[in-house]
Amino acid sequence: MSLLASMILLIASDGAAQTDLATATEPNPKAMSQKEIREFNSKIPREHPFYIRCVKSDETGSIARKSYSCRTNQQWKLAHHTGNQNARDTVEAMTSKAAVTN
Repeated sequence: MSLLASMILLIASDGAAQTDLATATEPNPKAMSQKEIREFNSKIPREHPFYIRCVKSDETGSIARKSYSCRTNQQWKLAHHTGNQNARDTVEAMTSKAAVTN
């Protein structure tokens, strides 16, 4: 196969993969095994909104036990935004009450 033909195939396959990603539906990481998550992630870039990231955290009261929380980039972004907004609302509510009582 010539270099030009292989480049055309590479460009065509990249375009097909991008359209597949554009029409893909968001996965449910909680219903997937680690193997399924690795397989799914191997097909998409790390920056894609549907790329699944897992975070390991220690379980309270145990030295050896770990728990995993797996979410898509989009779900992590929403969780961070919601948590930050809740913190802002709480601080605002507490400062406004403190100002009223003084």
